Amino acid sequence: MTVVLGLAATPARGETELLGPLRIRDMTPFNLLRLDMLPAHAVPAAPGSWAIEADLSYSNTFVMSDNVQSYLEARGGRRPLSQTDADAILGLGRDAYYVDGEFGLLDLTFHYGITRRSSVYLTLSAYDFTGGFLDGTIEGFHKTFGLDPNGRDLAARNRFQGVLSIDGVQASFLSPPVEGGLGDPVFGLRRAWPLRGSRWGLVLDGAAKIAWRGERPFLSTGTDDYGLQASLQGKFSRQAVYFSASAVRTDGRVFGVELRQSIIPTLTAAYEVGVTGHTNLIMQLYASRSTIQDTTIDQLKADKYQASLGLRSLRGHLVYGFAVTENVENFANTPDIGVSLTLAWIALRP
Repeated sequence: MTVVLGLAATPARGETELLGPLRIRDMTPFNLLRLDMLPAHAVPAAPGSWAIEADLSYSNTFVMSDNVQSYLEARGGRRPLSQTDADAILGLGRDAYYVDGEFGLLDLTFHYGITRRSSVYLTLSAYDFTGGFLDGTIEGFHKTFGLDPNGRDLAARNRFQGVLSIDGVQASFLSPPVEGGLGDPVFGLRRAWPLRGSRWGLVLDGAAKIAWRGERPFLSTGTDDYGLQASLQGKFSRQAVYFSASAVRTDGRVFGVELRQSIIPTLTAAYEVGVTGHTNLIMQLYASRSTIQDTTIDQLKADKYQASLGLRSLRGHLVYGFAVTENVENFANTPDIGVSLTLAWIALRP
């Protein structure tokens, strides 16, 4: 998940600089390695302007299919999965999945304005995989508000474990196959058009994720992805609304599971309001089709819905912000919670 920063001029005294929707990555395990078109920022890029943004996203994921939960309930007790458990799940004779861990992602993006309405960008990604530390906090939250633990009480806390049997492909990783590493670079081009006589504007984005070193477990799908996005942006003094629709052609493998060549549509809607002269509040909704469709597990191929809430501040050349993302439906195929931190430096040109 990321928070937007743009190539912008400093606002006049007393005004609020509207930066645009949260540019948050979908941290769903099977989506993590594919190209994800982020909602376009809402400020123009003057020729020669540039910016560097560092976005740190961290998510806690605990998902399992119904047949795995039935197995764990029959096993009883609260303890880590063993290799014996993994073999038993893989031997059920039907599709099954269990993923438990925390995923970290650092996106470093370089923006450059080539004309008054056009810009290019390059994103480099670094991943980290761990058992994490948020399991106890999430379980406490569920207990406090009387929410279903969704099987968390059947497994040990703060472990990175996984068992997958999907569409004939079986995988078993009871610890991270890799602790982390660099992902595939993303190259993008953006063009904005103001709609004359109105407060609305249209933005088109095109991007490509290049698998420069082929398939790498937990780091690359092994194939190139391509995406297009159209965004409608309305800015009204201290507040704004944003709508984005994108389509990404993806392929390759994630966790050993074949994604199959497909087009993944995504919709986002966001509302931004200035709460002070320097700080904005952003509320955002996200909907996307699941990357995995070739499975008998309805929970895994169900559409994904997530909601985000974030704050961002612009102080001179510096942008910093924080956002939280929570799944709102189909809890078995998206992270329970994710957080995002942003720090960016903007170099200005008249």
